[in-house]
Amino acid sequence: MGRWVENDAAWYEQRMLHCQCCGRMIAKHIYREEVGGAERTFCGEECAQLYRDYVLPERGENYRPPADVMDLYDRLMVK
Repeated sequence: MGRWVENDAAWYEQRMLHCQCCGRMIAKHIYREEVGGAERTFCGEECAQLYRDYVLPERGENYRPPADVMDLYDRLMVK
């Protein structure tokens, strides 16, 4: 079960937090939940659920897209 916390950064700080599922930048209200043995940051409960149900089983815990992902995308797209 996760919990909502508030970003405690002062108004002049540039602390950027991103959802670990969708990548959206989170300004003020952060949903924190322990998933896969580590506490993770999400933009909401829906992203936490998606991360548990899809991202971890399909991609694994430390998935990062390959460096040439845009080249692969361009090559596979119908022109």
